[in-house]
Amino acid sequence: MYANTWMDEAIAKAIRRARGIARETTDFPHITDNGVWQCTRDGVWTGGFWAGVLWLGYEKEGASDLRRLAAEATDRLLPRSADTHNHDLGFMFVPSAVKGWRLTGEDRYRQAAIEAASALADQFNPKAGVIPGWGFFGKQDWSGSVLIDTLMNLPLLVWAVQQGAAPKLMDIVDAHVARTLDHHFRPDGSVYHVYKFEASTGAALGGDTYQGLGPESSWARGQAWAITGLAILARMTGDLRLRAASEKAAGYFLSRLPADGVPPWDFSAEGPSEPKDSSAGAIASYGFLKLYAMTNDRSHFGTATRLLQSLALTCGNGSDSGGLLLHATADLPHGLGVDGSTIYGDYYYLKSLMALQRLSGM
Repeated sequence: MYANTWMDEAIAKAIRRARGIARETTDFPHITDNGVWQCTRDGVWTGGFWAGVLWLGYEKEGASDLRRLAAEATDRLLPRSADTHNHDLGFMFVPSAVKGWRLTGEDRYRQAAIEAASALADQFNPKAGVIPGWGFFGKQDWSGSVLIDTLMNLPLLVWAVQQGAAPKLMDIVDAHVARTLDHHFRPDGSVYHVYKFEASTGAALGGDTYQGLGPESSWARGQAWAITGLAILARMTGDLRLRAASEKAAGYFLSRLPADGVPPWDFSAEGPSEPKDSSAGAIASYGFLKLYAMTNDRSHFGTATRLLQSLALTCGNGSDSGGLLLHATADLPHGLGVDGSTIYGDYYYLKSLMALQRLSGM
């Protein structure tokens, strides 16, 4: 029992801070700036994570205030289920609507998530064989650019098919994953953040980055998206090829992880002055737990435990400001959310802690 006290304390501290955030804003927390949340009215691409944090808190405590807050946040996202230029609909609707449906049985949440899956599938470019990233982002043309992050959104399509949506959605998943495995992955298991294709033909143009140090670097959060997205998809589909790819990405992640167990913002950025990205550790920990669930390999369980214990010890927030998890880096090249909190890091931190606690038999 004593060995797991740190888990209990970390979860309790995280839910306490979530309640504090809910008192501070009625909008969607996105990233922090000097400990203060920068919030959005519509949730941009991260609103689902805030709803998800609240649903997780409700799942853990069964408290009516958390259920009410989670439902309010989810309800505000439902009109966005028809977004046609947003490759992050999985991020928006799995933690919010799918989780809300599972916990409450409200079918309107299920229906909204199925509609969001259809809107995500409609973004598929059959000529290039991919769902492009950031169709709504700024003034740049992203029609041929694919982000490694999109792997994390594809489980929404798989879930929708399991709920009776058109089987063709699985064809989109298979095509996008195949292109990702062929082009985003380097021989050593590291991944490109962005890979560019000719939108009209699908011709491969080359790897790039947006939030990493450089085109050939290994942006830590992108590496974590790859581990976890592939692990979730492998768990849902039983595809051993995806499990192997996830483990290869995980091997690279571990080979570059510093001794303190908290990833740097980019594995190619060296030096003690380089900021950390706790969110990458939180996201990766969930991927390792998924790998453990599939393989029963205790090394994956041990890695997830180490990552989460390191985060709880050095990045867990016990103060009355900021997020659940400190020392995350949202977008260093563009000066956004450096050494702060991110709502996606907070979500995967709490989600992974609760999953680890269940697997530990607590």
